[in-house]
Amino acid sequence: MADIFTPWQMKDLAIPNRLVRSATWEGLADADGAPTHELINALADLAEGGVGLIITGYAYIAPEGLGLPKQTGVHIDALVGPLTRISDAVHKAGGLVAMQIVHAGGQTKSKWIGQKPVGPSALVNPAFGEEVAEMSLMQIEDTIEAFAMAAARVKAAGFDAVQLHGAHGYLINQFLSQATNQRTDDYGGTPAKRARFAYEVLAATRQAVGPRYPVFIKLNSEDFVEGGLTLEEGVAVAQGLSQRGIDAIEVSGGGPAAGKLSPSRVVKEAADEGYFLPNAVAIKKVVSCPVICVGGWRSRSEVEKALDQVDAVALSRPFIRQPDLANRWKAGEEKATCISCNQCFSVGMKQGLGCGQELKKQEKEQG
Repeated sequence: MADIFTPWQMKDLAIPNRLVRSATWEGLADADGAPTHELINALADLAEGGVGLIITGYAYIAPEGLGLPKQTGVHIDALVGPLTRISDAVHKAGGLVAMQIVHAGGQTKSKWIGQKPVGPSALVNPAFGEEVAEMSLMQIEDTIEAFAMAAARVKAAGFDAVQLHGAHGYLINQFLSQATNQRTDDYGGTPAKRARFAYEVLAATRQAVGPRYPVFIKLNSEDFVEGGLTLEEGVAVAQGLSQRGIDAIEVSGGGPAAGKLSPSRVVKEAADEGYFLPNAVAIKKVVSCPVICVGGWRSRSEVEKALDQVDAVALSRPFIRQPDLANRWKAGEEKATCISCNQCFSVGMKQGLGCGQELKKQEKEQG
């Protein structure tokens, strides 16, 4: 059985343990996308709590790529200075931090971005119900360049790595999925052509940050929607990314459109944990880079079992409730106290990142 607290490598980046904070929308940026003190402190708390690698909530690479209000931005050079406060705070607390970058594509609302959302094809987004305009070839080229420029800003702001968001229905995933990509040009029509956008984003990002800077991806292994990305296709994309030099793959799946078809579930017992592990193992077999598995991890013993098959695990909600969970596990505790109530998002929409159960507790104590 593997040890959670064994170091591992992502390219030249030495990571002290196998626990990764999976990117989570925090809702703690100002109107311009700059991080607030609350966000900086929340990420520093995770570093002090012993997380091996912290991945920030997704940061939008272009104004039309914003996915939610109060989302962190990395779309303009003026944000490099404010974002440096995150990396400085995490490093001072002894941690490592990567920034996840994203374009929401059609998975946003026109009232948030001031225009009709764009995506691979003209359709109505199944999750947000918004009409989506088909991207022209020039818009595709501009967006690939925007990913590269955003990654360069991430590096300039002192982050240890950059993660591309290729999951959960956002733009890279939209290109990969036949359900949202109905193009007949070089960016659609076959699985290989639908993967072209992801490969070109990786190539442009690599050119922007250099050969030694870690570039990894959060990737849908499967969409769990009719006509969406299948596991076979997801494995092939992962293999293609590995062949093109991706430095790690965080394996996930589903998204807002999947609904009850997604394997994501309330975790009540050990058997409920690691619901993307079979997909991560399938990808691990065909890639040469490290594989990180997200999906309902709650107990130290289940994580240790998983580490016999993958390189690291990623957690989101448990770290919202217990930022010091890594240190607690190192001290011998067995289970996270997260009950999978899924109220983190509703709390976040009101006041930013937070645990619904802890908020209820505070409100009760305050009368």
